[in-house]
Amino acid sequence: MKRKISLLCLVQSQKVDQSPPDLIRKLTESAVLTCSHSDQGFDLILWYKRSDDNGFLFLEFMDKIVMSGNGNSNGLFTIKNLASNDSAVYFCAACYTMF
Repeated sequence: MKRKISLLCLVQSQKVDQSPPDLIRKLTESAVLTCSHSDQGFDLILWYKRSDDNGFLFLEFMDKIVMSGNGNSNGLFTIKNLASNDSAVYFCAACYTMF
């Protein structure tokens, strides 16, 4: 199930790096994005895809999507078996878990 959310991130003097800034791959190949941050208070990296209506879709584990890494500092986002509808703007957000 896809969920639409609104997201506002306010980070004081902290930096989240995502690479590569642009990525072109052939259909059926895989694409890998990396995300890193230096804020010791963050323990989770989330991934989003800009939707057709300029909203954002929260991305969860699926057959073709693999997320890995240590939310305390870095994360990897992989889309396997690329299809034309995978072409989009993706971004990561670092945050902390609240209980």
